[in-house]
Amino acid sequence: MSNIFFQTDSLTLGYGNEIVINKLKLSLDKTKNYEITGKNGAGKTTLLNFISNNFDGNSFNSKYTKEELDILEISHTPTLLPNLTLSENAIYFTSSKNIDAEIIESAIEKYDLGSYKTDELKNFSSGMIKRAELAIAEMKEPHILCIDEPLNYLDKQGINHLKTLINERAQNSKSNILSSQETSGLLKNKETINLDEI
Repeated sequence: MSNIFFQTDSLTLGYGNEIVINKLKLSLDKTKNYEITGKNGAGKTTLLNFISNNFDGNSFNSKYTKEELDILEISHTPTLLPNLTLSENAIYFTSSKNIDAEIIESAIEKYDLGSYKTDELKNFSSGMIKRAELAIAEMKEPHILCIDEPLNYLDKQGINHLKTLINERAQNSKSNILSSQETSGLLKNKETINLDEI
């Protein structure tokens, strides 16, 4: 049985009539890690958004197949709700999973956010928000985790949390797809999709 969850021989993406990615051939395995690299404007975020079903541009009648999987994207702009507390955000974003309250509490503690769980997200630093997003990603356990610019806003401690999350997911054969200008060094076994070479 194939583990390929996304496949295309000619993917063209853009906005309006402007093409950003032209005739990309790509095959993604739901048990493998990938790193999308390329200079500014190469289409890294566009491709990541398309893979994670968050694309709002034009696919120019591209032919592709995509399996319906649980895909979570942590984008370069925060997606959590600023007027809710950390605990409220965790409950809200995991509601479809019926996750036990103890698991939520444990994940918040694991990412060193326990003393902030009753604080509203609008009072968090960018690094704390990123750690909160990582904690929620761990709670949700998506088949595919996409992270745009994974190192942005993270200090050394935050990077260690990210590495642990990625390694634990990889050990459970769950795919991680990272997007950055240059290789982040976070993935041990990966395939690189260099958009500067297409």
